[in-house]
Amino acid sequence: MPPTEVPPRARSVPAGLRPEDFDEIREAVMETARGRWFLDEYATRLRLAETSGLRDGMKRLELAIAANHDELMGRLAAALAEEQPEEPAPREPAPRPDLRLAPRHMKYYRADEDVFEPAPEAVIAPVPRLLDMLPPEPEAPSPRHRITIIRRKPGEPFDVPLAETMPKAS
Repeated sequence: MPPTEVPPRARSVPAGLRPEDFDEIREAVMETARGRWFLDEYATRLRLAETSGLRDGMKRLELAIAANHDELMGRLAAALAEEQPEEPAPREPAPRPDLRLAPRHMKYYRADEDVFEPAPEAVIAPVPRLLDMLPPEPEAPSPRHRITIIRRKPGEPFDVPLAETMPKAS
């Protein structure tokens, strides 16, 4: 089916119609099976005609090239020969960029050897073991007696938490 958006053409619109009426007419034709078939067939034939025209144009180009093949190849060879010299000139290496620092920047620069060599006054200190750096573990606290208050209704059974650890009442 043709697209709903059609590029503008140089043809004039018939009297009494506006360019916006196209969509309304298309929708009216699409309401019936016969109208849908017509638009689909029209689009198919239009595509075939365009493809055929393109194919014919390509065939004409092929025939023109085949008929003038020798002349075209001669022109192409001459054009290529003009662009490139027969013997390529030796290429000079590109100048290397100057990587030296300006004298005014040398005060901020230290040689790699100065950076990675230890200073003569440097002393290597012993590194303590990780376990020696941990604080000592606190001793386990002594057991403490707890007072537990439980609220209950009169006559309601209850369990005393930690009853086994509590001293027996005398």
